[in-house]
Parts: sequence; structure tokens; C-alpha cells
Amino acid sequence: MIETLTAVIGALLSLVAGGIASTDLIRKLLHRILGKPEPEKTYSQRLSELTHSLTNASGEVDSLLKELGQVAKDKETSVCILEQGLAALEQKEQELKDRIKTLEDMPIPVAEHFARLMETGEKRNAMRDYILFGAGVIVTTVITIAITMFSG
Repeated sequence: MIETLTAVIGALLSLVAGGIASTDLIRKLLHRILGKPEPEKTYSQRLSELTHSLTNASGEVDSLLKELGQVAKDKETSVCILEQGLAALEQKEQELKDRIKTLEDMPIPVAEHFARLMETGEKRNAMRDYILFGAGVIVTTVITIAITMFSG
């Protein structure tokens, strides 16, 4: 009977000693006594931090890839616009070449007469533009005055 009681008391003391030995205070004390550096973090803490860091890095890479995709789309749009402008300029160049070729074939007096006709046409177009602009200003002013009078 004493042997059984001794075994039970020994087991209880072992459990209590194991519980005390596994506390952070005892663990730190043992590391100091043995002269070993304390581990800063547990394996699960380090793994959790690394997983979190990897998740953040993955998110940053995703946002960077989205931004690069947007920049590529913008550049593609710019290139398309430039290509369209280039095609329009090429067409205009061809029209001007055709016009020059036609003028080269004309006798000089005809070309001079044609140039005089173009100058007067441009002057008439400019005069018309000035008249239309002035009329627009006058109409806008009248409408503004009318709205001010009726609303106030």
C-alpha cells in the first residue's frame, strides 16, 4: 500500500514539476543558467509572420501587375492614336503631293491667277468667321441679360 501511495505521490510531483518547468519564467531562467540565447520566437510564430509577409508581398505584386497592365493599355491606346494621326498625315501628304503635281503642270499665269483666287477666298472665310464669332458673343450676352432679368 505504501508503494502505491509513493508511486501516486511521485506521479503527482512529476506532473507539478513538469508544469512548472514548462512555464516561460523557468524556460528563460534555464536559458540564462545554461548560457544559451533565448529563442526570440516560436516556430509557429515565425511561420505565421512569414505567411503574413508572403501574403502582403503577393498582394503588392498583384497590384504592381495591375498597374503595369494599365500602363500597357494606356501605351497601346497612345500608339493607336499616333498610328491614326500618322495615317491622316500620310493621306494629307499624298493630297498635297497631288496638288503640287497638278500645279507643276499648269502654266505660270494660271497658277498666279489661282493663287490670287485662293487669297481672296481665305480673306472672305476669315471675315465670315469674325462675323459669326461676333454674332455669337452678342447673342450670348442678350440671352444672359434676359435670364438675369427674368430670374431676378
